[in-house]
Amino acid sequence: MEHESLVIVLSAGGSPLAGDSLDTLIGTSITWVRVEREGSAACLAARVRHRDRPEEFRCRVRRWGAAQGWAVTVAPCEPLR
Repeated sequence: MEHESLVIVLSAGGSPLAGDSLDTLIGTSITWVRVEREGSAACLAARVRHRDRPEEFRCRVRRWGAAQGWAVTVAPCEPLR
């Protein structure tokens, strides 16, 4: 994998959001993930490795999240050393 990004997914009643939700993203490797819940709302934060250029990855992940009824924020980050 050439790039790493931080991915934040917010769900306020869309599809169920779980720690393995990002497993459906093709061509990615999850470094770490954390999910928090409060009632029907959930937030997933993850560090993701991918081959897409950061701007392409951001667009792809936002489309993926929108199809699930989720809001997604993506920020490129430096690889962990």
